[in-house]
Amino acid sequence: MLTVGLPRAMAYYYMYPFYAEFCRTIGVRFLLSPPTTKQTLKKMEFCPTDEPCVAVKLLFGHVKELLDRGVDRLFIPCLVSLERKNYCCPKFIGIPYMVKNALGNAAQVLSPLIDLSAGKRDWEQTWIDIGTQMGASPRQAAQAIRSAWQAQRRFEDLCVQERMLTPDAFKVLQADRPPRHNHTAAARKQGPGQTVGVIGHPYILYDGFSLDLLSKFAEYGPVLTAEMVPHAEVRRQIDTVFEGERLWRFEAQLLGAALHYIRNRLVDKLVLVGSFECGPESIIENYVEKEAARHGVPFLLLTLDEHTADAGLATRIEAFMDVQPLPASNSDYDYGIQPAKAPPAAERPTPALRAERMVVGMPTMGHLDLAVRSALAECGIDSINTPHATKEILELGKPLAPEFVCIPFTYTLGQMRWLLEHGATHLLMVGGKGKCRLGWYAQIQEQILRQMGYDFEVIIIDPPLPFKERWSRFRQTLKRATKGASWLKIIRALYAGYHRMAAIDEGERICHRLRAFERNQGTIDPLFKRFVRRVEQAESAETVWRLLAEFREQAEAVETEDTDPVRVRIVGEIWVVLEPYANLHLESMLGKSADPRVWVDREISVTQWFHKNIFPQKAVTERKKQVYQAAAPYLGVEVGGHGHFSVGLTALAPKEGIDGVIHLMPFTCMPEIVAQNVMIRLSRELDIPVMTFIITDQTGEAGFETRVEAFLDILKDRRTVRH
Repeated sequence: MLTVGLPRAMAYYYMYPFYAEFCRTIGVRFLLSPPTTKQTLKKMEFCPTDEPCVAVKLLFGHVKELLDRGVDRLFIPCLVSLERKNYCCPKFIGIPYMVKNALGNAAQVLSPLIDLSAGKRDWEQTWIDIGTQMGASPRQAAQAIRSAWQAQRRFEDLCVQERMLTPDAFKVLQADRPPRHNHTAAARKQGPGQTVGVIGHPYILYDGFSLDLLSKFAEYGPVLTAEMVPHAEVRRQIDTVFEGERLWRFEAQLLGAALHYIRNRLVDKLVLVGSFECGPESIIENYVEKEAARHGVPFLLLTLDEHTADAGLATRIEAFMDVQPLPASNSDYDYGIQPAKAPPAAERPTPALRAERMVVGMPTMGHLDLAVRSALAECGIDSINTPHATKEILELGKPLAPEFVCIPFTYTLGQMRWLLEHGATHLLMVGGKGKCRLGWYAQIQEQILRQMGYDFEVIIIDPPLPFKERWSRFRQTLKRATKGASWLKIIRALYAGYHRMAAIDEGERICHRLRAFERNQGTIDPLFKRFVRRVEQAESAETVWRLLAEFREQAEAVETEDTDPVRVRIVGEIWVVLEPYANLHLESMLGKSADPRVWVDREISVTQWFHKNIFPQKAVTERKKQVYQAAAPYLGVEVGGHGHFSVGLTALAPKEGIDGVIHLMPFTCMPEIVAQNVMIRLSRELDIPVMTFIITDQTGEAGFETRVEAFLDILKDRRTVRH
C-alpha cells in the first residue's frame, strides 16, 4: 500500500482532519511526522534559505523526518483560498513548490489545490487527480472530498462547542469518543484566576518550540484561544473592519477572535503570539493592540522563534500577569474599526468631500509622484512634491511602524508623515487587497498617523480589475481624488500623467543600455536628469513625446565603443527595485562599473505596473503570460506581489541573453521569500548566477558594493570561459 507522509507543521494544525479523512477514504496509508524535537530543529537546515519564518523552516525539518522514514510521497496541499473573498498567506500557497524545488523532484510531492476564491470549484479536480494516482476511482475521490469537509466541520465544531484546544480536538476525533472537558486549557484551573486570551497560529502555539506556552498562562487561570470562537462570530467582528472580509483567512480568525474576546470583556488580559518575520501578523497586530487599549485590556505581543529561551519567556509572562487592568482609552478615533453593530464595510457610504482647500500628497516609487501631480494639476488640485526615500524619511517612519512590517511600509509611512507636516490635507495611496500586504498599507498607516494626532483624509485607489466588480468603486475614487472634476477633465488628467510616466520609463531604458557602451562613462546621466525636469514642466503630452525624441537623439549622439558588456537582470519587489536610496543606488553602481561594463535589464517599472493593474495593455498582458508560463514548472500558482514575476523572469533569463540576475527583496516580504527559495533551483539547473539582496534599514553600502563587485567578477569570468 502506498504511504504518504504529512509534515506536522503549518497547515496540519488547521486542516489535518480534512487531509486525514481524504486519505483514509481513498484507502491510502497516512503517516504523520512525529512531534517536534531537538533533532527536528536541527533538520530545519534542509530549508534552502534562512529567510522564511520558523513555521516554514519547521515544515522542512518535518519533511526531512518523513524522508528519513522512507515515505513514498509527501502530502503538502497548496492552500490558496478557503473563502470566497480572501486568500491564505503566501507561505501556504508557496510551500509545496518550495519543497518540490528543494527536492528537485516534483513527483515526490502530492500538492492538490484548495482555492475557493471567487467561488471556484475547479480546484476539486486536483484532488480527484491525486486520488486516482493513488488507486481510487474518480467517484471515490469525489466522495472523499465530501467526507473530508465533513470531518473538518466536526473538528471546528468540537473546538467551539467544548472550548477545546486544537491538539485535544484531534485526539478526540482520532479516538472517536465523546470529549472530556478536562482536556482543555480553559478548564485546567478553576476558580477566580485571571482569564487570558492567547491568540496565535496553532502551528506556533502547539509546536514544541513554543515551550508549552499555554500551560504557563494556564497557571494563572483559564486560557481562551482563537479556535474556540465560532466562525460566524469571527465574521461578524471582521465585518467591523474596513474590507475585513478580504483579510487572509487564518489571520482573520485570529483578529476576529481577539475582537470578540476584548469587546465582550471575556478576558482579563490578551496575548498575541507571533513568529519572527511573520508578515500577516504585522498587519493584525495594530488592530488588536488599539482595540485592547480602547477597552482597557492589558496587551502583550510575544514573538517566538527556534531560539526562544524558556527562562526569558517565563519572566516575560510573569511580568505581564502582574500588570493591573488599564483605564479605557478616551480616543474618539475608531482606528479603522467600527462598532460591532456597524454595517459591513462594503456597504458604508463614501465620506463627503471636504469643503476646504484640498492639498494632496502621495507616497511614491520611481517617478510615480510626477505623473500623479501632473494629473491632479490638470483637475485644478494642489499637490505637494513627495520626497523620495532618504534617511530623513526613514527616521520619520521607523519609530511608528510595526516590528516585522516590510521596509516599503516604513518608508511610505515616513513620506506620509512628511507630507502632512508640509501641508497635505489628503493622502492618496494605492490599495487592492490580495495575497501581498500592500493592500493593507493605507489602513494601517492611517491608524498610526491619526494616533499621532494628524488630521487628514486618506483616498485609497483600488485597481479597477476585474471591471465588473470594481470599476464603479474606481470611478468614485477618481471623482473623490479630483474633488468632483468632470469626466473630460479626469480623462485628460490621466492622459497627461500617464504619458509623462511612460516617457520617463522609456528614457530610463535608453540609459540602461547606453551606460554599457558610452566611451566616457557618465555622459548620459546629466542629460537624463535634464530630460526628467523638462518632462515635469511640459505643457502637453505632445510636448512630452517631443522631449523624448530629443533625448533619444542626444543619446544616439553619445560616443560609444564596443565593450562586450555583461547583461544583468534586476527582479524583485517593485518598491525596492525602483527606489534608489533603498537599493543603495544599484543601477547607478552597475552603470559605473568599468570592468566589466554592465547592461542593466530591468523590466519592472511604474508604466508596467500601470498596464498590469489599472488599464491593461495587450503587449504587457502577453508578456505576463509568457513570464508565468516560464515560471510554471517551478512555481505553478501566483503567490502575490512580484514573486511569480521574479521566478518567471529568472527562468527566461538564459534564453534572453541575460548573464546574471540580481534579486531585490525587502526583509520579511512573503512573496519574494517564496521566490528566493525557488530561484536557488533555477540558478543551478539553468546555470544562471542569481544573487539575492535582502533590503532592510540596516543594509550597509560597503558590504553591498563588495557583493556586487564579486558578482560582476563571476559574470566576467564566465563570459571569458565561454569565449
